[in-house]
Amino acid sequence: MSDSTTAAGLCILIADDNVDAAESLGLLIELEGHTVHLARDGREALAMAQRLRPQVAILDIGMPGMDGNTVARCIRDSLPDDRMLILAVTGRAQPEDRERTRAAGFDHHFTKPVALGELLGQLVRWRDELNAAAPE
Repeated sequence: MSDSTTAAGLCILIADDNVDAAESLGLLIELEGHTVHLARDGREALAMAQRLRPQVAILDIGMPGMDGNTVARCIRDSLPDDRMLILAVTGRAQPEDRERTRAAGFDHHFTKPVALGELLGQLVRWRDELNAAAPE
């Protein structure tokens, strides 16, 4: 995990093939003091996650090529010692969709349109948890 965890913000990766949606979400998250990196597809997201080692990855499930479930599994497999919050953002809301995201290694499943307050609340809780666990 990178050493960029601070009380002010987190390093966050957002991956979505809908560039407008990713940019909009990224801007809103940046307003909360976080640093955001954007990926346009699953392969780019995986490469960025391995290089940046963000504290949070927000992944769209329905990306072409490598979907969000595959990306989450690959992140968990390739960075087993990193504490990373991985959030699914998807239009799929059926119980079997939620089970697939859980099995892939996601920590939380958000259905589009995302309740921004709930997502931001998850980020605050995660930041607080990381800061509480950080050595002094």
